[in-house]
Amino acid sequence: METKLVNYKLPVDLIKQIEDLSKGNKTALVVDLLKQAVSMREVNEQTRWYMYEGAKRSPSYEDNPKSLRNVVDGLHV
Repeated sequence: METKLVNYKLPVDLIKQIEDLSKGNKTALVVDLLKQAVSMREVNEQTRWYMYEGAKRSPSYEDNPKSLRNVVDGLHV
């Protein structure tokens, strides 16, 4: 894969979260996170809403509402 060095301004708290996730190569982690985000954005909006509605009906929602917030953030709905 061809690569290119670029600079982006990121919120400090986001950088901290990425560093907390990293157990090694931070560049590889950031690339994987961006690929994940792009993949989710390529899912059509109606499908993302169906996934969100399904997550709200999940029994685990009652136990851990933060996980639904994470699903919403990941689905970008």
